[in-house]
Formats: sequence, structure tokens, C-alpha cells
Amino acid sequence: MPQYLIDGRGLDSARAGLLLSSQSIVMAIIAPLSGTLSDRLGTRWPSVVGMGVLALGAALLSGLTATSAVTWIILSLVTVGLGTGIFISPNNSALMGAAPRQRQGIAAGTLATARSFGMVLGAGLSGAIFTTVLAQTPEGGLFTGIRISFLAAAGVAALGIFTSAVRGQ
Repeated sequence: MPQYLIDGRGLDSARAGLLLSSQSIVMAIIAPLSGTLSDRLGTRWPSVVGMGVLALGAALLSGLTATSAVTWIILSLVTVGLGTGIFISPNNSALMGAAPRQRQGIAAGTLATARSFGMVLGAGLSGAIFTTVLAQTPEGGLFTGIRISFLAAAGVAALGIFTSAVRGQ
């Protein structure tokens, strides 16, 4: 997204950062509410819904062009933030709840490691896709690379829907 906003749209870093903050703000608001909801309903379906909304948000981001309205960009980022916020708390609760009490520290460490690994892998994968497309398609490669990167992210989120649906409560 920073590449899109700064290089593709010509925004300065302050304005790009402001737009990007919409995702984080929504996550910060939704995650505690989702945690409360998952305490009542269980963790499986909020996780599935969260991954579904996240996949939708990534798909929306894949459609960004040089002329996409700022409102559309914000709506897409808010959708990603909503999906992530819905997913995080129930997923953490499910993972921590599956560990015996005497292994909670190990479970928390494993969860943090998996989260970090996922972020690094996601950034690396999207960066590899983006730069490969950009190198092969100099004319319009920026937007093509962004589109394919976000479609790949939507695909990974779709796999997350499946794994959230089939795991134990």
C-alpha cells in the first residue's frame, strides 16, 4: 500500500500514513468487541467471518487503479482492518485455550513466533510477487504488481477461512 499511495498516486508520506491508519484504527476498535463476541459464541465462526472479510478486503485492494477514489481506498483498508480485527481475538483465544494451563507460556511464545513468521512470510511473498511483476512489466507494472499481490493475499486469506472452519473449537 505505501508503494501504491506514494509512487502510484503521488501522495506525500504524511497523507499516505494517514490513509493507512484507517486500517489500524478499525482493528483497534473491532478486536476487543470480537473477543467479547467469541467468548459468547465460540471461536470458530468469528474466525471464519474475520478471514472472509479480510479476503474481501484484499480483493477490493486488488482493484485499485491510478484513479481510484480516496473514499474507495479507505473503504478497502477499513474492510481489511475489520476482517483482521474480527479474526485476531477469537484466533488467539482458540490457540491459547487449546493449551493446558501449565503450557500457556509455551503456547503464547509459539503464537507470537507464528504471528511474526506469518508477517515476515507475507511481506516477503508480496514483495517477491510485486517486484517480479514490476520487473517484467515496466509499463503499468506498479498497478499490475499491486493487483496480483493483493489477489495472492486474498487467496491466502481464503485458505485461512478453510483452516478456521475445520479446526476444533
